[in-house]
Amino acid sequence: MPDPPPTPPTQTRPARTPPRPGFRRSVAVVVGIDAYRDGVPPLRTAAGDARRLGQVLADDHGYDVRLLTDADASRESILDTLAELADALGREDRVLFYFAGHGVALGGDDGPTGYLLPHDARANQAETYLHMPAVQDALDAIPCRHGLVILDSCFSGAFRWSSTRDVVRLPPVIHQERYDRFILDPAWQAIASASHDQKALDALPGSFGERGDGGGHSPFARALFDALAGAGDVVPAGEGDGVITASELYLYLEHAVQPETTEAGNRQTPRLWPLAKHDKGEFIFLAPGHALNLPPAPPLSYENNPWRGLEAYDEDDADLFFGRDEVVAELHERVRARPLAVVLGASGTGKSSVVRAGLVPRLREEGARVLPVVRPGAAPMQALAGAVADLQALSPLAREGGEPSRGQGGAVQPSADARTDPPEALIERRVAAWCAAHPGETLVLVVDQLEELVTMTRSADEREAVLGVLARLAHAHPEQVRVVLTLRSDFEPQFDRSALRARWAEARYVVPPMSQAELREVIEKPASERVMYVEPRAVVDDLIDEVIQTPGGLPLLSFALSEMYRRYVERESDDR
Repeated sequence: MPDPPPTPPTQTRPARTPPRPGFRRSVAVVVGIDAYRDGVPPLRTAAGDARRLGQVLADDHGYDVRLLTDADASRESILDTLAELADALGREDRVLFYFAGHGVALGGDDGPTGYLLPHDARANQAETYLHMPAVQDALDAIPCRHGLVILDSCFSGAFRWSSTRDVVRLPPVIHQERYDRFILDPAWQAIASASHDQKALDALPGSFGERGDGGGHSPFARALFDALAGAGDVVPAGEGDGVITASELYLYLEHAVQPETTEAGNRQTPRLWPLAKHDKGEFIFLAPGHALNLPPAPPLSYENNPWRGLEAYDEDDADLFFGRDEVVAELHERVRARPLAVVLGASGTGKSSVVRAGLVPRLREEGARVLPVVRPGAAPMQALAGAVADLQALSPLAREGGEPSRGQGGAVQPSADARTDPPEALIERRVAAWCAAHPGETLVLVVDQLEELVTMTRSADEREAVLGVLARLAHAHPEQVRVVLTLRSDFEPQFDRSALRARWAEARYVVPPMSQAELREVIEKPASERVMYVEPRAVVDDLIDEVIQTPGGLPLLSFALSEMYRRYVERESDDR
């Protein structure tokens, strides 16, 4: 394909009047390449995507845009443009780098290595490609506080500057204090249009992908334009607040691009990564035409303590429960697959919190009926009966078995059988009736701290009766009933040969100790939920070092953090 007519080396589109909140300058380097040569197949939409994005950034978001398309987007010109910004910009500026064009992933020892293909790339000659570490080095040299990289190319998810990807959890509302912190703290993030394990990993090393859908813009670019026009302002749900964070932008892109491309037979899953210079900030855009609506953060009172101290986290604390995403996901899969799960761990490993604040909310969100959590105590059968007391007997078959009926005024009238039958029979009938009345649905029974059957229950007969009920419920309704038990590991020998022995081995799940990264979440993320920050950062490292090798150290850490928060409240400070 012949080259297009020559254009000036760098097309610059000056910003108009939209605000640049908290920054002296907002500068974007926007690259789009259609007119490839030397064996690299041409594209149809990349240059147009870049021109449209440059216009959107300049007109609606106040950016000074360096536009590089086709022949202007050589390997040297791209790197030179980034190098010029390293000299021209400072900490009070921000920079955005966008690339639309071919990408390639070449096999390496640690997985696929990502390259962008500039205009002057030659097929099968990697030395002419733009190696992503070179782009990373050029970006690192720019002293801006905020930076965002957006890549719309095949294999873009292979450009892994970070070994892990944060799970994106949007707050239900962005408070003014959180927004201020987003602006003040470093924010360096990257959004890729496709996952590294899609085309990149399935293609032959060095092969090119088919970018573009034959329309005016790629699916990713169209979604990006919509997001920057305001559709990406998804917090608070249904109304927005005038702010589009990089996390909101990513989630909007994922929800828009993945279904459309899947339907077209070429699934793309956008990805978000923090880059090397990222800290607690968020790269942000202001939604055009939307006034800022940022309420103040809740007051920092004793009642708003984000840590539970020596107490376990419960379902009501789910928004403050962090550090166990992988454990909860693994346990969730086990519970979905088997009627019995035994969650084991030493005292202080957080197994009760994993189940109550992690597993239970997830099961409830997907439609399971979760009964009130049972603590055996001194009267375990009574506690078990209380948990199933509100199950309604909706099938005629259940009432024939002596289930309570409604009397005058709607009061529950126990039948003669219910007054004379042992409580375990009534429990099993109620569960059976519910299962018959709700085919295809799931009923979850959680017994927390099962060791209380030993430490608090005096009657050995009652202990065995409770274990027998649990075993029969799991056996009688393996497709609908899920029995979840938590137990201290040192008590396991007193239960693994009980009535539950047939399913015990496959039901075991041992809660692992927390990693350093998980402990960091326990410290920093509950504070962030209250729009608070732990400073200096060395305090976090010291706390982690103190507990990482300490058996049962997790509740002690939570207690220390809770006391630190109380001292903060007593200081009556407003620096958060």
